[in-house]
Formats: sequence, structure tokens, C-alpha cells
Amino acid sequence: MCAVLKVLLVFLSASLVPAASLAQVEVREISTRPGVTLRFIYAKAVNPVASAVLFQGGGGNIGIFPNGSMRSENFLSGGAGRFTGNGISVVIPDVPSDRRTLDDFRNTAEHAQDNAALIEFLRQQAKVPVWAIGTSNGSLSAAAASTFLKEKGPDGLVLTSSVTSAPVAAAHSVMAAPLYEVRVPVLLVHHKQDGCRITPFDAMPGLAAALKSAKKVELLAEEGGSATGNPCYTGHHQFLGIEAAVTKDIADWIKRYQSGTAQ
Repeated sequence: MCAVLKVLLVFLSASLVPAASLAQVEVREISTRPGVTLRFIYAKAVNPVASAVLFQGGGGNIGIFPNGSMRSENFLSGGAGRFTGNGISVVIPDVPSDRRTLDDFRNTAEHAQDNAALIEFLRQQAKVPVWAIGTSNGSLSAAAASTFLKEKGPDGLVLTSSVTSAPVAAAHSVMAAPLYEVRVPVLLVHHKQDGCRITPFDAMPGLAAALKSAKKVELLAEEGGSATGNPCYTGHHQFLGIEAAVTKDIADWIKRYQSGTAQ
């Protein structure tokens, strides 16, 4: 089910991978369901301490081209080099071949099956914990990977700039998942000045409380950066200007948790 169909490209890019990390970046496609394939970027850290699936916000359709470029780059989709530079190998998936977007699909068994294939792929690459990291709408994909897949799901979750209300069709609240079923550790990462009306910072206590069965729940409240642009697509919502620092915060927390030193 998770056989790699083809490696479309192997490349090194200074824009994606810092020279110091020397990470290998590939564009791959795998079979996830009968007749369905999923294209993703795979970036391998030199000596990974963890791996992660990076779930995009919006409709999830970042448009990965065979040459490794994409139509839409944001905090996570453009984060291959930042994560590998911090010791975390990543896959960055596009939408599956039978979908144009992930709208009305993130909290489904089929989406979880696609994500199970990505998680299995990462576990085949390195014997390290696999985390699901989502941003905005992508937090629902990450949470659903845990609630649907249980022990075959991710070893931990990182939910960033999470949508907590869904007043419009394009918004997919992480609260739609049965969060009380999440039993893995969860890190919440949110900018204190996030200006998007469906991702308010003051909703974080409620989100943390909903994760009542998680092994651990912790909030990293970020500050600084730029508020430029649409508040739901860039600015503080996407940690504009502080992407590297926030990525390091996430990686450092994962390393502390895995080492048993997280407070």
C-alpha cells in the first residue's frame, strides 16, 4: 500500500536546505489508496532525531511540481531546510490525486489512510519518532491522523496557528476532531498577536483543555515578526519574519520531550 512509485527528482537547493545541513531533498509519489497517488517533498536530515509530516493550511493544495517548486509556500510548506537543519526529516504532502483541495476531507478515514502511508514511509527511512505538524487548517489533518490511526498514527502532534472556529466553509476547526481521543504528546504553537478571526490566541486554553487524554500538552506563545499582509494568510498567522526561530522552538521542544527533559 505504501510502496514508493517513483522518485521524480533528487536535488540540493540553497533556498530549501542550508549548506550546513547537507540534507537530501526529493520529490516522490506513493500509492495511498486504490488508484490514488500522493506527491510529496521528502527532505532527510543528516542525523535525524525525529521525522515529521508537515500539514499545510488553506485547501492544502500547494502544487508541487516535478522540479521541486510549488505554487504556494508558507510557514510549513517552505520549511524543509529549516526543519532538516534542526535534525528533523520531513515530508511535505500535496493533495492526493483524486482531490483538488482538502476541503471537507481533513477529518475523514480516507485522508487518514493517505497520512498513514506517509507516516509508514518515514518510519521506513529512520527509526525515530514521527510527529504530525499542522498549521491553520492543517492542524485538523494532524489531529485526525492521531484520532483515526491510533497506535499506527504519529508519536506526537504539533498544532500551530490552529483554527478553532469555522464560521465559513473554507475554515476547518481542529475542534472537529474528537480531541479527547488524542493520547500522544501535543505542542501548541501560536502567535500572541495572530490577527486571523478564526485562529484567536485566546482560544488556546480551550484547545488545551479539549486534549484531556494527551500525554502532555504545552503552549509556546510566540511574539515578534511582521503583521504584514492578510491576517489569515501571512503576517503573525504564518510567523512572518520569525520562521527560523519558531521552527527551532518546535524542534527544541520535540528533542526535550523525547529526551525526557521537557518540563
